Amino acid sequence: MTDFHFGGQPLNNDLVASTSHALRTAGIPNLLWGNYLLTVYGVPTIVDDAAFIVPDTLIETAYSTLTDMGFIPCAPNFNCARPHTRRCPPPTSHLHIDDNLAVSLHRKSDMLWAIPDLGDIDLSRDADPNVMLACDRRLPPPIPGRGRGRFSSALDAVWIPSAVTYCEALILLLCRDYGSAYEDYWVVLLTYMLEFVDGTDLLDEDRLGEEYRPFYRALGQADPKMYTHLDALRRGLSKGGLFSIRPD
Repeated sequence: MTDFHFGGQPLNNDLVASTSHALRTAGIPNLLWGNYLLTVYGVPTIVDDAAFIVPDTLIETAYSTLTDMGFIPCAPNFNCARPHTRRCPPPTSHLHIDDNLAVSLHRKSDMLWAIPDLGDIDLSRDADPNVMLACDRRLPPPIPGRGRGRFSSALDAVWIPSAVTYCEALILLLCRDYGSAYEDYWVVLLTYMLEFVDGTDLLDEDRLGEEYRPFYRALGQADPKMYTHLDALRRGLSKGGLFSIRPD
Protein backbone atom coordinates (compact mmCIF):
# COMPACT_ATOMS: atom_id res chain seq x y z
CA MET A 1 0.00 0.00 0.00
CA THR A 2 1.33 3.42 -0.92
CA ASP A 3 1.96 6.12 1.67
CA PHE A 4 0.96 8.88 -0.75
CA HIS A 5 -2.22 10.79 0.02
CA PHE A 6 -3.71 13.54 -2.10
CA GLY A 7 -4.35 16.64 -0.05
CA GLY A 8 -4.87 19.43 -2.55
CA GLN A 9 -1.44 19.40 -4.15
CA PRO A 10 -1.18 21.26 -7.48
CA LEU A 11 -1.11 19.37 -10.77
CA ASN A 12 2.60 19.17 -11.52
CA ASN A 13 5.33 16.62 -12.11
CA ASP A 14 5.54 15.74 -8.42
CA LEU A 15 1.83 14.89 -8.27
CA VAL A 16 1.98 12.90 -11.51
CA ALA A 17 5.00 10.94 -10.29
CA SER A 18 3.42 10.23 -6.91
CA THR A 19 0.19 9.07 -8.54
CA SER A 20 1.93 6.84 -11.08
CA HIS A 21 4.12 5.32 -8.37
CA ALA A 22 1.13 4.72 -6.10
CA LEU A 23 -0.73 2.92 -8.88
CA ARG A 24 2.29 0.76 -9.63
CA THR A 25 2.77 -0.01 -5.94
CA ALA A 26 -0.84 -1.21 -5.92
CA GLY A 27 0.01 -3.63 -8.72
CA ILE A 28 -1.37 -1.47 -11.54
CA PRO A 29 1.11 -0.87 -14.39
CA ASN A 30 0.43 2.43 -16.10
CA LEU A 31 1.63 4.84 -18.77
CA LEU A 32 1.14 8.60 -18.81
CA TRP A 33 -1.27 9.76 -21.53
CA GLY A 34 -3.17 12.82 -22.73
CA ASN A 35 -2.04 16.42 -22.93
CA TYR A 36 0.32 16.05 -19.98
CA LEU A 37 2.23 13.49 -22.04
CA LEU A 38 2.40 15.91 -24.96
CA THR A 39 4.06 18.51 -22.76
CA VAL A 40 6.72 15.97 -21.76
CA TYR A 41 7.57 15.53 -25.44
CA GLY A 42 7.94 19.32 -25.65
CA VAL A 43 4.56 20.20 -27.15
CA PRO A 44 3.08 23.44 -25.75
CA THR A 45 -0.55 22.73 -24.92
CA ILE A 46 -3.15 23.30 -22.22
CA VAL A 47 -3.27 20.63 -19.52
CA ASP A 48 -6.41 19.95 -17.52
CA ASP A 49 -5.68 16.46 -16.24
CA ALA A 50 -3.12 13.77 -15.59
CA ALA A 51 -4.27 10.82 -17.68
CA PHE A 52 -3.03 7.25 -17.37
CA ILE A 53 -3.38 4.13 -19.50
CA VAL A 54 -4.02 1.05 -17.35
CA PRO A 55 -4.85 -2.60 -18.13
CA ASP A 56 -8.52 -3.18 -18.88
CA THR A 57 -8.87 -5.71 -16.08
CA LEU A 58 -7.50 -3.25 -13.52
CA ILE A 59 -9.52 -0.15 -14.41
CA GLU A 60 -11.87 -0.52 -11.43
CA THR A 61 -8.97 -1.31 -9.10
CA ALA A 62 -7.17 1.79 -10.35
CA TYR A 63 -10.24 3.93 -9.69
CA SER A 64 -10.56 2.53 -6.16
CA THR A 65 -6.87 3.13 -5.55
CA LEU A 66 -7.16 6.77 -6.62
CA THR A 67 -10.20 7.17 -4.38
CA ASP A 68 -8.30 5.72 -1.43
CA MET A 69 -5.47 8.16 -2.18
CA GLY A 70 -7.86 11.06 -1.63
CA PHE A 71 -8.76 12.17 -5.14
CA ILE A 72 -12.32 13.45 -5.35
CA PRO A 73 -15.06 11.49 -7.14
CA CYS A 74 -16.90 13.47 -9.79
CA ALA A 75 -20.19 14.96 -8.61
CA PRO A 76 -22.87 17.26 -10.11
CA ASN A 77 -21.47 20.29 -8.31
CA PHE A 78 -18.32 20.09 -10.45
CA ASN A 79 -20.36 20.78 -13.60
CA CYS A 80 -17.89 18.43 -15.28
CA ALA A 81 -18.06 17.95 -19.05
CA ARG A 82 -15.52 15.10 -19.28
CA PRO A 83 -18.04 12.24 -19.54
CA HIS A 84 -19.95 14.07 -22.27
CA THR A 85 -17.18 15.51 -24.42
CA ARG A 86 -17.61 15.10 -28.16
CA ARG A 87 -14.23 16.56 -29.11
CA CYS A 88 -12.20 13.54 -28.01
CA PRO A 89 -12.89 10.11 -26.54
CA PRO A 90 -13.81 10.55 -22.86
CA PRO A 91 -11.82 8.71 -20.20
CA THR A 92 -13.19 5.45 -18.87
CA SER A 93 -13.30 7.05 -15.44
CA HIS A 94 -11.87 10.05 -13.64
CA LEU A 95 -11.58 11.75 -10.28
CA HIS A 96 -11.00 15.39 -9.50
CA ILE A 97 -8.04 17.38 -8.22
CA ASP A 98 -10.23 20.47 -8.05
CA ASP A 99 -13.20 21.93 -9.94
CA ASN A 100 -11.28 22.07 -13.22
CA LEU A 101 -8.47 19.52 -13.01
CA ALA A 102 -8.69 15.74 -12.90
CA VAL A 103 -6.88 12.42 -12.84
CA SER A 104 -8.22 10.33 -15.73
CA LEU A 105 -8.01 6.63 -16.52
CA HIS A 106 -8.15 5.03 -19.97
CA ARG A 107 -8.37 1.34 -20.82
CA LYS A 108 -5.33 0.15 -22.72
CA SER A 109 -7.53 -1.54 -25.33
CA ASP A 110 -9.12 1.82 -26.15
CA MET A 111 -5.89 3.72 -26.82
CA LEU A 112 -2.78 1.51 -27.03
CA TRP A 113 -4.01 -1.88 -28.15
CA ALA A 114 -1.14 -2.56 -30.56
CA ILE A 115 1.60 -2.82 -27.92
CA PRO A 116 2.11 -5.74 -25.50
CA ASP A 117 0.13 -5.97 -22.28
CA LEU A 118 1.51 -3.46 -19.80
CA GLY A 119 2.26 -6.21 -17.30
CA ASP A 120 4.44 -7.94 -19.89
CA ILE A 121 6.56 -4.90 -20.76
CA ASP A 122 10.06 -4.97 -19.29
CA LEU A 123 10.34 -1.67 -17.46
CA SER A 124 14.10 -1.81 -17.27
CA ARG A 125 15.86 1.14 -18.82
CA ASP A 126 15.85 0.90 -22.63
CA ALA A 127 14.62 -2.71 -22.48
CA ASP A 128 11.47 -2.13 -24.55
CA PRO A 129 11.25 0.33 -27.46
CA ASN A 130 7.56 0.93 -26.77
CA VAL A 131 8.19 2.82 -23.53
CA MET A 132 10.62 5.20 -21.87
CA LEU A 133 10.98 7.01 -18.58
CA ALA A 134 9.59 10.54 -18.36
CA CYS A 135 12.99 11.63 -17.03
CA ASP A 136 14.89 10.15 -20.00
CA ARG A 137 17.63 12.52 -21.17
CA ARG A 138 16.49 12.12 -24.77
CA LEU A 139 13.40 14.14 -23.87
CA PRO A 140 13.76 17.92 -24.09
CA PRO A 141 14.42 20.01 -20.99
CA PRO A 142 11.75 22.46 -19.87
CA ILE A 143 11.76 25.37 -22.32
CA PRO A 144 9.44 28.38 -21.99
CA GLY A 145 6.78 28.12 -24.67
CA ARG A 146 7.67 24.51 -25.50
CA GLY A 147 6.00 22.36 -22.86
CA ARG A 148 7.19 20.98 -19.54
CA GLY A 149 9.82 18.70 -21.03
CA ARG A 150 11.36 15.80 -19.17
CA PHE A 151 10.88 15.14 -15.48
CA SER A 152 13.78 15.60 -13.08
CA SER A 153 15.96 12.53 -12.55
CA ALA A 154 14.61 12.27 -9.00
CA LEU A 155 11.13 11.55 -10.39
CA ASP A 156 11.96 8.22 -12.00
CA ALA A 157 8.64 6.43 -11.45
CA VAL A 158 6.74 7.69 -14.50
CA TRP A 159 6.73 5.65 -17.69
CA ILE A 160 5.46 7.00 -21.00
CA PRO A 161 5.00 5.62 -24.50
CA SER A 162 8.02 6.31 -26.68
CA ALA A 163 7.30 9.08 -29.18
CA VAL A 164 7.33 6.54 -32.03
CA THR A 165 4.85 4.28 -30.24
CA TYR A 166 2.65 7.28 -29.43
CA CYS A 167 2.71 8.54 -33.02
CA GLU A 168 1.82 5.10 -34.39
CA ALA A 169 -0.97 4.87 -31.81
CA LEU A 170 -2.37 8.21 -32.99
CA ILE A 171 -2.40 6.97 -36.58
CA LEU A 172 -4.19 3.80 -35.48
CA LEU A 173 -6.73 5.86 -33.55
CA LEU A 174 -7.27 8.04 -36.60
CA CYS A 175 -7.79 4.92 -38.70
CA ARG A 176 -10.31 3.60 -36.20
CA ASP A 177 -12.20 6.89 -35.79
CA TYR A 178 -12.00 8.09 -39.40
CA GLY A 179 -15.28 9.75 -40.31
CA SER A 180 -16.33 10.16 -36.68
CA ALA A 181 -16.46 13.21 -34.42
CA TYR A 182 -12.98 12.30 -33.13
CA GLU A 183 -11.19 12.33 -36.49
CA ASP A 184 -10.06 15.96 -36.28
CA TYR A 185 -8.77 15.47 -32.74
CA TRP A 186 -6.30 12.76 -33.79
CA VAL A 187 -5.20 14.80 -36.82
CA VAL A 188 -4.47 17.77 -34.56
CA LEU A 189 -2.35 15.65 -32.21
CA LEU A 190 -0.42 14.19 -35.13
CA THR A 191 0.16 17.72 -36.42
CA TYR A 192 1.57 18.70 -33.01
CA MET A 193 3.97 15.75 -33.15
CA LEU A 194 5.08 16.72 -36.64
CA GLU A 195 5.59 20.36 -35.68
CA PHE A 196 7.29 20.00 -32.31
CA VAL A 197 8.76 16.49 -32.04
CA ASP A 198 9.54 15.18 -35.52
CA GLY A 199 13.20 15.57 -36.45
CA THR A 200 14.42 15.30 -32.85
CA ASP A 201 16.12 12.36 -31.15
CA LEU A 202 12.64 11.09 -30.27
CA LEU A 203 10.92 10.83 -33.63
CA ASP A 204 11.41 10.81 -37.36
CA GLU A 205 9.63 9.17 -40.25
CA ASP A 206 12.18 6.36 -40.66
CA ARG A 207 11.53 5.10 -37.14
CA LEU A 208 7.87 4.49 -37.81
CA GLY A 209 6.65 1.15 -39.06
CA GLU A 210 6.94 1.07 -42.84
CA GLU A 211 3.18 0.86 -43.29
CA TYR A 212 2.65 4.18 -41.48
CA ARG A 213 5.24 6.21 -43.38
CA PRO A 214 3.38 7.17 -46.59
CA PHE A 215 0.48 8.71 -44.67
CA TYR A 216 2.76 10.34 -42.09
CA ARG A 217 4.94 11.85 -44.83
CA ALA A 218 1.90 13.10 -46.75
CA LEU A 219 0.41 14.66 -43.63
CA GLY A 220 3.66 16.46 -42.89
CA GLN A 221 3.76 17.83 -46.43
CA ALA A 222 0.04 18.73 -46.44
CA ASP A 223 -0.22 16.51 -49.51
CA PRO A 224 -3.83 16.32 -50.78
CA LYS A 225 -3.22 12.60 -51.37
CA MET A 226 -2.81 11.97 -47.65
CA TYR A 227 -6.35 10.61 -47.37
CA THR A 228 -5.65 8.23 -50.24
CA HIS A 229 -2.71 6.94 -48.20
CA LEU A 230 -4.91 6.81 -45.11
CA ASP A 231 -7.56 4.74 -46.90
CA ALA A 232 -4.91 2.29 -48.07
CA LEU A 233 -3.45 2.10 -44.58
CA ARG A 234 -6.86 1.47 -43.04
CA ARG A 235 -7.54 -1.38 -45.43
CA GLY A 236 -4.15 -2.95 -44.78
CA LEU A 237 -4.35 -2.63 -41.01
CA SER A 238 -7.90 -3.95 -40.97
CA LYS A 239 -6.84 -7.03 -42.92
CA GLY A 240 -4.01 -7.46 -40.44
CA GLY A 241 -6.49 -7.44 -37.57
CA LEU A 242 -5.22 -4.27 -35.88
CA PHE A 243 -8.68 -2.68 -35.93
CA SER A 244 -12.10 -3.11 -37.52
CA ILE A 245 -13.38 -0.64 -40.09
CA ARG A 246 -16.76 0.65 -39.04
CA PRO A 247 -19.43 0.06 -41.69
CA ASP A 248 -20.58 3.16 -43.58
